[in-house]
Amino acid sequence: MTPKSVMVLGLATVAAVGAAAYSLSSSPTAISTAVSGAVFPGLIDKVNDVTKVLIDHRDKTLTISRGKDGWSMAEADGYAVAPKNAEKVVVQLADLNFYEMKTKKPELYDRLHVEDPKGEESEGRRIRLFDAEGKVLADLVAGRKRYNLVGARKEGVYIRKPENPQTWLAAGELNVEVRPGEWLVEGIVDIGEKEIARAVVRHPDGEVVEVSKPDPEARNFTLAGIPEGKQLKYDTDPNNLAAVPDQLNLEDARKAGAIAFPDGETIQATFETRDGLSLTIDAVSKDDSTWARLKAGTMADAKPEARKRADEINKRVEGWVYKLPGFKATRLTRRVADMLKDKPAS
Repeated sequence: MTPKSVMVLGLATVAAVGAAAYSLSSSPTAISTAVSGAVFPGLIDKVNDVTKVLIDHRDKTLTISRGKDGWSMAEADGYAVAPKNAEKVVVQLADLNFYEMKTKKPELYDRLHVEDPKGEESEGRRIRLFDAEGKVLADLVAGRKRYNLVGARKEGVYIRKPENPQTWLAAGELNVEVRPGEWLVEGIVDIGEKEIARAVVRHPDGEVVEVSKPDPEARNFTLAGIPEGKQLKYDTDPNNLAAVPDQLNLEDARKAGAIAFPDGETIQATFETRDGLSLTIDAVSKDDSTWARLKAGTMADAKPEARKRADEINKRVEGWVYKLPGFKATRLTRRVADMLKDKPAS
């Protein structure tokens, strides 16, 4: 995120805040005290100064920092954070307004999800903003959301400032995500299913799963090697394998070398497009997650566009490994038997 882009966001939010007519009176049924004013006065004027966002939740910490090349996440080995994601949470914090005072009793914090964020089963999420000198610009425990506020703003969130027993309901939107993939530049590759002509998956034990669709107008891919007496459970099952590179997004990222890909444990999948692009995905399971490394190439008859695309993909993915979404990993690791059932007796 460049200073210019942050300034644009900051000015836009200032205008929105100045134009909005907030009704911060308490609900007639509320057993609490109505309050008003910005949760972090003056923060809207300092959005350009934010260089680090720190999030704590249970045993996880996310460190999102802004440098000369933009935003990145330390826990993802410096992988790029989408500027819009970092910018959004900064502006959301600046835009929060007090709505109602709530409890001061720690034993009731868990009802609002503002308990100690480091607790083993805590729902609270602590977020801090820092400037380049390490000065704290905002520090907050964000809890449960509310969607029925009275007034111009309907959405709110329960909050607590650390070291202060008082809790509040604040008016405004605040999304404090704790999954890396919600912050990182999520797209790995995007090769549409319609572009794929053939996909081959080789399992470590030697089993090969191959699907193809020579005719681009055909409805479904064909699974090779279906044994006598068997048929597909669902005609669309082979399509799911071919669609793995279609909008393939990450859930996390690490630098190459952080995850091992042993020959005896690695699945290798190759996807070939109609214009000659070839994409290889090596996948391995680790701690109940599937990690992948990618490499693009071209076939002998590849079109110039395919060669250019292969170069673009390699430039993006070289040096990185990615944690795959569960549904993509499941499609990638399926066996032939998983897609078959017995033919009905004739």
